[in-house]
Amino acid sequence: MSVLAVENLSKAFGGVQAVGGVSFAVASGERVALIGPNGAGKTTLFNCINGQLRPDGGRIRMSGQDVTGKTPHRIWRHGVGRTFQITATFTSMTVAENIQVALASADGAATGLGRRLGTRYRAEAEALIDLVGLASRTENSAAELPYGDLKRLELAVAMTNDPSLLLMDEPTAGMAADARGGMMDLVDVMVAERGVAVLFTEHDMDVVFGHADRVIVLDRGQVIAEGTPDEIRADARVRAVYLGTFDAQEAAV
Repeated sequence: MSVLAVENLSKAFGGVQAVGGVSFAVASGERVALIGPNGAGKTTLFNCINGQLRPDGGRIRMSGQDVTGKTPHRIWRHGVGRTFQITATFTSMTVAENIQVALASADGAATGLGRRLGTRYRAEAEALIDLVGLASRTENSAAELPYGDLKRLELAVAMTNDPSLLLMDEPTAGMAADARGGMMDLVDVMVAERGVAVLFTEHDMDVVFGHADRVIVLDRGQVIAEGTPDEIRADARVRAVYLGTFDAQEAAV
């Protein structure tokens, strides 16, 4: 059974068909990249899967259960974690406190954002902090972190509900080139150690071809290609629609 199954999904805004009849599946422990030119429908598709938008048609299933149209919180309860292109953390809290609050929420414990949790969930938080390589930053406030470490913190927070599926919207956006590989290496660890499935959007083709098991290409709301990184590299239509832009940039360097 697939962790995620998207079946003939569609979403329009007025007369613009942002997503039209998209179908694909993601298996446990699989890393799938969703790519395409600007305006291809990637963000709309992500937001439908995550519950921020209600699709006009089609079905979304998580581990066989129909979650179409459910709210983001209910989707999260089905074992879905998400990171965003722009990081979202509590800047006044420490690294540990950010993760403790997320763990409390995942556990259903009532807590105010301004209330300190003390030692509650501390051991679990420290395990996640170690996992993402932030042990030396445990007591730093999120406001003090460089951007790359904020991305790591956001990944740790996304893992607090022990997700079976991790949705990552441009996980390396805004990061220095030499830090992007390290970020995706962390994701690879999550896959290897926890069996989590990963669906991510990304504009950095080195990241896509270096870390995805499978690539799905969208153009104008339609899937135009799907396959291994090597198959996508060799696909003439993909090169014409999308990858040719990157080839031209590389040739100019």
